[in-house]
Amino acid sequence: GPGGGGWIHFNKFMQVTRRDGSVWGDGKIFAVGDCNMGCLGSPPEWEMPPVPKISYPGEEQAFHACENLILLSKGSKKLKSTWWPWGAGMF
Repeated sequence: GPGGGGWIHFNKFMQVTRRDGSVWGDGKIFAVGDCNMGCLGSPPEWEMPPVPKISYPGEEQAFHACENLILLSKGSKKLKSTWWPWGAGMF
């Protein structure tokens, strides 16, 4: 993948990115759940801290990605940001 192996890098819209943060695949490729890096930014200034690799966050991320796919299909350039899923801390 564009990250060079390991987890897939993504932005706040769930779009796959290169390591430098540039959008990959014209922004039409999304990564959700266990396959993505699971966080945005770096410590201690996280944009979104690491999300546990459990099923609930993946479901929430998939919902966010689907909303953005719908927006893209309608020609919108304004996508919705993801957030740290409230249920991600429940084990």
